[in-house]
Amino acid sequence: MPASRARKGILSVAGLVIGATALAAGTVAAPAADKPIVGFITQLSQQQYFVDEANGAQKIADQLGAQLIVVDSGLDSDKVMSLASSLATQGAKAIVVVPSNTDVGPALSDIANQNHMFLVASDSPLKDSAGKPVPFVGMDNTGAGKQVGDIIVREFPKTGWDPKDTFFADIEAPFQACLDRTDTALKAFQDANPGWPAGNLVKVPYKGLIDQADDAMRAALTAHPEAKHWILESCNDEGVVGALQALDARDFPVKDVLGVGLGATQACLAFTSDYIKDGFKATTDLDPGAIGGGAVQVAVDLINGKTVPPTTYVPTPELTIDNFKDKLNCK
Repeated sequence: MPASRARKGILSVAGLVIGATALAAGTVAAPAADKPIVGFITQLSQQQYFVDEANGAQKIADQLGAQLIVVDSGLDSDKVMSLASSLATQGAKAIVVVPSNTDVGPALSDIANQNHMFLVASDSPLKDSAGKPVPFVGMDNTGAGKQVGDIIVREFPKTGWDPKDTFFADIEAPFQACLDRTDTALKAFQDANPGWPAGNLVKVPYKGLIDQADDAMRAALTAHPEAKHWILESCNDEGVVGALQALDARDFPVKDVLGVGLGATQACLAFTSDYIKDGFKATTDLDPGAIGGGAVQVAVDLINGKTVPPTTYVPTPELTIDNFKDKLNCK
């Protein structure tokens, strides 16, 4: 069984799934009269990052005496709207939204205003119908992307590779938060290497999951058999791990791979698996539970009439094979 990442005090995955199933079946228990209801619209709820985020939200909701209703929009913007309206009918006083498409902001804010709900954005910032940012809790996506790019810039000279036969895989997902990360990482690398051959910058599209990155990277390897070295960066750890799996399947020498992840969702796996651990040079630690919990804290503060900061960023310290065991609870 592959190593997994866990955090102390976080609810189980099963607990989240049971709660989501009960909601889908219309069997959610009626809230206590003194418990404010907070809706939490997530996406891809089976992906570990979003599971951890929702579990962190539940932990803080319990501490604050709030009822949390978690629902999954998948990647469907229209469903986000219908779920927001549904949460309003269930008595939600605030909703936290993890949007895959930030264009939903104005329409979503209208639904919130019409139903006297507070709106909080998580992971990706949103603007309301007046163009004003709504309260946001998450990672500084551009800052995190630059952090990844800077790590690559720091590590690349140590390789001694010739840019002529070194290819840079920009493993990108079509979500604004992801594009903010990968575009900034690529820019940081290009700024430090202005003469880099344009043909050696390869877009590798995926949608956030390991198997998708694996498939996309196999296509990139087929398209570029001349590559002797690969640099990998992505929206998350999953993209880099998937690309490394593809390289391993093609018997590509791992000494010729420099990969940097983001988010640490696969760090326990990456730093302990044969082949992958030698190509996965670093990642940045992001605690999704802290983001989910922080978003619920802001939502409850708004319900209680408190002033909240417009933006709350969660730090992202660098992790390597040398320090990950000290930072993560891997098992």
